[in-house]
Formats: sequence, structure tokens, C-alpha cells
Amino acid sequence: MLDKIPLQRLIIGVLCIGLLPFFIVLLNFMSKQAGVDDLQSALTSVQEEAFIREKKQSVNMAVRNHYREADHFYIDKFLETITFLEPEVESLQKILSNTNYAEDEEAKKRLEFLTGSANSMSFVEGVVQTSPLFQETTETLAHLVEINITDLQHILTRIEGVEMGSYRTPQYRPQLIVLDFKLDKKELSGKNEVFMLNLKLLKREFL
Repeated sequence: MLDKIPLQRLIIGVLCIGLLPFFIVLLNFMSKQAGVDDLQSALTSVQEEAFIREKKQSVNMAVRNHYREADHFYIDKFLETITFLEPEVESLQKILSNTNYAEDEEAKKRLEFLTGSANSMSFVEGVVQTSPLFQETTETLAHLVEINITDLQHILTRIEGVEMGSYRTPQYRPQLIVLDFKLDKKELSGKNEVFMLNLKLLKREFL
């Protein structure tokens, strides 16, 4: 029967049968290599996630250490004690010290307003949320306050911890995050712009 098959076809058949184990081994190798590549990709992904997680933990630890000794009464000491519109206060004091204007009721009322609690920042504590690592408290201004640009620099220096102008940040500042900030121009008094400020903060204290 084999003598009826052309020699060329017979040779091709023998070669195919001989190469069949090689192709089987090759396919098996390629299949295993694909599995190895998938495993390598999975390991790389896990390593990247672990690196990102470790980096986040490192940043969180650095933040926690930075604010570890924060003053619980920082807002009371360093925000609620700021005096605003000092140039206008000094001007009114000079006017009222002059005997010709000592009885100026409008000037008296304005000075009392600027130097009293009506124009001082007073924060009302809101919701307190506690986690195993930190405690968060919302702090909202009880009423609007009148300020100028210099006062705004003073406030932001003490909130953000970024030095502006001649102002420096006090020690032991807690992490303060501005949740709401509204500034409306009230009037132009001489060369001084006066703004109405409304403010809401989140105070985060690490435990």
C-alpha cells in the first residue's frame, strides 16, 4: 500500500509526524509562558499597590507627627484674639481724643464696634467626628466680621501656616481646613477697603 503513495507525499507525511511532538512541546511552553507573564504582571501590580499604600502611610505618618503636639485651644488663642481694621481704630481714637470731636456719637459707636466682641472672630463648634487616629470638629464663625486686606493676610497665616507679609505662624497649629470662605466688599473708607468675612473651618486633631 505504501508503494502506491508518491515518495514526495510520503516524505512530507513523515516530516509532519516527526514535527508533531515539537509543536506539542512548543504549544505547552507558550501556554506556560503566558501563565508566567500573567503571574509576573500580577506581582508587579501588587508591588505597585504596596508601594502606593506605603507612600500614603508614610505621608499620613508625617502629617500625624507634624500635628501631634497641636494646641487644642489654638483657635481661641490665635484667631479669636485678632483685632481688625487697626488703621481705622487708630484714626477714630485720635478723633475722639480731640476735644472738638469728643462727643461724636457716630465715631464712638464705630470705635466700640471695632474694638468689642461684635467685630472679633468667635467660632461655634459643630459636629465632632472621632476615628481611631484623629478627631474632626467643624468651627463656624458666629457672625460676620469686618476686615481689610492686611487682616486677611493675618488670618490666612494663622489658618494655613503660610507666612504672609510680616505675619508668622504661631507654634502648635492644628490642621485647619477651610470648608467655606466668603468675602464681600462693604465699602471704601479713604484708601482702605473694608470686607465682610464669613468663614467655616474643619479642625483635625490627631490622637
